[in-house]
Amino acid sequence: MSKNILIGVVAFGGIAIVSSLVFNGNEDSANENYDETVSVEEVLKIPGDISSQFPIYQEAELDNLRDIDGDTARDLSLSLVTNSSIKDVNDWYRSALSTNGWSIKSDKNVAGYQIIQGENNNLYTSMQAANGTVAGTVVISQHLKIRKE
Repeated sequence: MSKNILIGVVAFGGIAIVSSLVFNGNEDSANENYDETVSVEEVLKIPGDISSQFPIYQEAELDNLRDIDGDTARDLSLSLVTNSSIKDVNDWYRSALSTNGWSIKSDKNVAGYQIIQGENNNLYTSMQAANGTVAGTVVISQHLKIRKE
């Protein structure tokens, strides 16, 4: 608890000396250290071994990443944000999942969302694109799986 104390001293000749002191009532309070919390923004990156194995839309920014390494497979979920159109994104994935050993296993509309799935040996991916919360953006949700042999 802080208290302000005003001290006035009158000396000969009518000169007044006024001083103000702050008293906290706790001698240790002056020696307290205050911790400042510093916020460091985590930079998300797709692991290099993953980005080289899977077709991932390059004109997008990684917004969220979940990576779980289980007993039978490694599962990753990516959330990507882009200014490209949904049509451009879907066309890119159709092309990418038809080359370099990849083949499209499913390309269908489910509840208004186009879901495209592809495989390449022990690699599996599925994706869908939807309008983002910010006007003019598209969010790509992509699931990646590496099946362990």
